[in-house]
Amino acid sequence: MDIKEQIHELSEEMLNNLGRLVAIDSQLGTPAEGMPFGEGPAKCLAYMLKVCEDMGFRTKNVDNYMGWAEIGEGDEMVAILGHLDVVP
Repeated sequence: MDIKEQIHELSEEMLNNLGRLVAIDSQLGTPAEGMPFGEGPAKCLAYMLKVCEDMGFRTKNVDNYMGWAEIGEGDEMVAILGHLDVVP
């Protein structure tokens, strides 16, 4: 199966995940124990890392400051930098 077919096959799941992700109020909130940017951003990060885990990625949550998801092995890497919080 080529990449276009894989994307098409997963499109409904991707749209559902995106809908659930953007429904989380991830604006900067009041810092709390273990949530340096507030509850919303911590929930958003946890949700996205769970989605990645469910897809087979290895994930890491760095004290709710940031996280990453990786898959595969080898000396070469492709990285995509992004953020999940929103600004009003």
